[in-house]
Amino acid sequence: LRECRVALVSTAALALSDDTPFDKEGERRNPWWGDPSFRVLPRDARTGDVVCHHMHIDATVPERDLDAVMPLARLAELAERGLVGSSTPSHYSFMGYILKPKELLETSTPAMIEQMKKEEVDVVLLVPV
Repeated sequence: LRECRVALVSTAALALSDDTPFDKEGERRNPWWGDPSFRVLPRDARTGDVVCHHMHIDATVPERDLDAVMPLARLAELAERGLVGSSTPSHYSFMGYILKPKELLETSTPAMIEQMKKEEVDVVLLVPV
């Protein structure tokens, strides 16, 4: 791990405050649907920069401490201490409540993987909520 570039992927439906929110209205209209898109968070995003759009978790948790669902500050500390090589420039979040994952698996996941390849990611840590 000391030589690895690490990316985080959270299922907390996180987006930067000025980014497009996840589609909660679509889920309200059809509870069997979940927004299959993803958002990119920079490695320097911290509590206050990010909004949680997940309808099935307590959204105030990441508002109080982003590291509870996307531990970017903790990962930066590990990199500073030399325990991991580095944090990648981009990290990812999608909505964890997707009962029909076809679009997530066929469109969003390959797009995330492509970006990770461009950033030469060695290790991906999933942060489920």
